[in-house]
Amino acid sequence: MLEKRDKTMTFLRRRTFIGGAGGLLLSSVRAAEAVRVIVPYAAGGFTDIGARVICEQLGQALGQPVIIENRPGGGTRIGTSAVFGAKPDGNTLLLTNIAYSILPLVDPSVKYDAPTAAAPVGIASVYPIAVVVNAQLPVKTLQEFVDHARKNPGKLTYGSAGPGSGAHLGGELFKSLTGTDLVHVPFRSTSNALTEVAAGRVDLTFDGTALELAKTGKVRILAVSGTDRDPRMPDVPTVAEAGLKGMETNSWLGIFAPPGTPAAVVERLNQALNTVLQKEALKARFRELGMVPRSGPPSLLIDQVRHDTDLYRRVIHEAKLKFE
Repeated sequence: MLEKRDKTMTFLRRRTFIGGAGGLLLSSVRAAEAVRVIVPYAAGGFTDIGARVICEQLGQALGQPVIIENRPGGGTRIGTSAVFGAKPDGNTLLLTNIAYSILPLVDPSVKYDAPTAAAPVGIASVYPIAVVVNAQLPVKTLQEFVDHARKNPGKLTYGSAGPGSGAHLGGELFKSLTGTDLVHVPFRSTSNALTEVAAGRVDLTFDGTALELAKTGKVRILAVSGTDRDPRMPDVPTVAEAGLKGMETNSWLGIFAPPGTPAAVVERLNQALNTVLQKEALKARFRELGMVPRSGPPSLLIDQVRHDTDLYRRVIHEAKLKFE
């Protein structure tokens, strides 16, 4: 889901060179020889961390140095636009998440059609989003929360990273599927929303990074989205297992090339990405992050984008949401 996370790794620089051999930092490379991977988030966030795990291996698979360039701002619009305007030679890529699908639905200034705007390279990983509540609420399961919310219409709140964010749209989908009346409380970032849930000032949020906070006992994870349980939390059911159908959606990381990138270039990039996703070191790091590698052809990424676009367009329509 859409992410606006605070920096958690302040030592990371905005622009990092990642070499093709073992992820060694390079002191100098010629720009023409490097692949520039634009991440539309600040360094240290969840998407940025996932990007670095991938790119540490991608340079070796391509036989080229890889540069990660963080271009945050505009709800991912700034970084995405930079790739759309780049030369379609395979040397500038966008590594992003579900925000790519959501942005044109919630920002009237964004005119691209997500399923067709860029050249898909491949989906790199999928990961579930947790349904997180304050631990002091009198609920232990997802169904108990739904029952509690139905008995208290308009009294419970859910937090998000702001209007149009993934947690906002996820909350509206949750309300629609459960027949509950929850009040949306927007914050500047998902981490802010999670902090407020832990403090008891907000009741619910949807977040993929809540595990460590749950271990402190301040929040409780009732379920995870997606079709599979999070291997880090094997006792936590999926939303479907918990009785909620229709919310089995994952967030993801994917790579796009600029519009007009030749098919042969896309194929080469896709093969390199799939090679990287088979490496045991990457799989181990992904497990630590709660991610699942998802190798395959570029069409898998577009299928995911189409699914997201259709789902959240319907959510926006049914909830009568307006964005300016």
